[in-house]
Amino acid sequence: MDTSEIVMPGMQLKKLFAKLYAPIMEKYGLRPVEIDIIMFLHKHDIDTAKDIIQCNHLSKAHVSKSIDNLKAGGFIEIVEDVNDRRVLHINLTDKSGEVIEMANEACAECWKIMTRGISQEEINTVKSIMRRVIDNVNKELE
Repeated sequence: MDTSEIVMPGMQLKKLFAKLYAPIMEKYGLRPVEIDIIMFLHKHDIDTAKDIIQCNHLSKAHVSKSIDNLKAGGFIEIVEDVNDRRVLHINLTDKSGEVIEMANEACAECWKIMTRGISQEEINTVKSIMRRVIDNVNKELE
């Protein structure tokens, strides 16, 4: 098996997400990474730029610019930690709610497209294999 057989589907999936995110990007003037940051904050209890950088494997500059754009757009607010003023928490505002709803719909549509004609048993097998592949890659990168 050629490595490109594993990498290419990921690139195609990224293109599909960009297509499904297009209405959100157009309506709110957001880039895909900014939608991803909003969704990350929505789904996780961790809420600092450092968390976003580490969990999503993004550059510090990319996240910083995206946070500035999201703050300027009113999608997030930055709050100092009560115990350590050096730590800044990123909180979603009410304005991000519709973005989250639309992004959830896009994700559901993406899953529907990806799993069309595939049984639940096959999906479970692929999930299991991909978890092991990701574990192998992460162990190598540590």
